[in-house]
Amino acid sequence: MKNRLITVIGVLVVVLGACETDIDVNADWKDITTVYSILDPAEKTQYVRINKAFLGEGNALEYAQIADSINYDTSYIEARIDEYLKGELVQSMKLKPLWIPRKNDPNSPFYNPNFPYVLVYMAQPKNFYKMSGNDTIWLNPDSDYHLEIFNRHSGKTVTASTIIVKDFNISRPLYNPSKPFLKILNTDGQNTIKWRAAVNGRRYQVIYRFYYKESPNPGDTVIKTTDYHLGVIKSQYTTGSEDMDVSFMGTSFYKYLGSSIPANPNVKRIAYQIELIIAVIPEEFNTYLEVNEPSSSIVQDRPEYTNIENGYGLFSSRYIKSRLYFVDSEMAAGIKTYFQTIDGSFIVP
Repeated sequence: MKNRLITVIGVLVVVLGACETDIDVNADWKDITTVYSILDPAEKTQYVRINKAFLGEGNALEYAQIADSINYDTSYIEARIDEYLKGELVQSMKLKPLWIPRKNDPNSPFYNPNFPYVLVYMAQPKNFYKMSGNDTIWLNPDSDYHLEIFNRHSGKTVTASTIIVKDFNISRPLYNPSKPFLKILNTDGQNTIKWRAAVNGRRYQVIYRFYYKESPNPGDTVIKTTDYHLGVIKSQYTTGSEDMDVSFMGTSFYKYLGSSIPANPNVKRIAYQIELIIAVIPEEFNTYLEVNEPSSSIVQDRPEYTNIENGYGLFSSRYIKSRLYFVDSEMAAGIKTYFQTIDGSFIVP
């Protein structure tokens, strides 16, 4: 039995060795379209990335720096976003190509100093949907939005659709438009954020953005920010029927400020504002993120997820709700006291 096993292994080695030079991992070229777009009802301009996947001999990162390798000829692409309300077409928004300057990042594998641009396609609705306080809502959350991309050169059509997450109410912390102040103290007490789940919403990310004024020189003031992430919360349902909340201790918030704001005793700082930001995404976007989250398993066969018909990628939406508060005077004094042990940079005007 042992000799037979050795013989079989020897035959396999010879066969595989003989075929090694005959294997071509690069199959015949096939047009594969990748699409990525996140609609935001609070933005007038909506953007769509339309690219082609590729496989060739040599270093793939070098191909990624060549515009023709990842972008279609824009003269071949006819694309639009259609809005449907209760099955009836409301409007069609034509997507137009736009070359955007890429951030100067020589360390990026996609950066090409000879052609530092990113191709996107942009569309705008004909009119805004409604005004909500000081915010303009451009996309109707009751509508469905359909994407269609037609390649006149290949005759290929790529489609996708998405719903829009609806507005929701934040009940805590309280917001008084005439006196929008917020107080977080350096104590072990719980600070709680509460809101009602959004219709069509599944995954929520909560952030407190802290604004502070910094004066490196007399008469020279800049506003800087740092984000305190409070984690990701998922609702059980997408019907908007749940009460959501997240809590944190004031001591944790102050420790974060102390670690995230660079120590510099040569500047003067003033605690200015705090912005509460809650971003929410629908089911398909949440599924896409879950599928692509890091896995601790070394044997798990991760599935592919896409909601693009005749292509790959994601066409979805998000809704961002924010409230801007001024830092309460007691909190400003608390931040000054806390930073006395770090660099003494914060003052109270």
